[in-house]
Amino acid sequence: MSKSQLNAFMVKVDADSALKARVVAADADAVVAIALEHGHVFSPASWSRAQRG
Repeated sequence: MSKSQLNAFMVKVDADSALKARVVAADADAVVAIALEHGHVFSPASWSRAQRG
């Protein structure tokens, strides 16, 4: 579930410039908290792996 949640959040981030600005300025733990505010649940490790590609 984490991967699907992460993918859904990334789609949302790409579509919302204000959200993207918050995410770009945040560390992995903060991104997870922001995602939770938007109804998405994944770990900081999942976020970090996705960013490394």
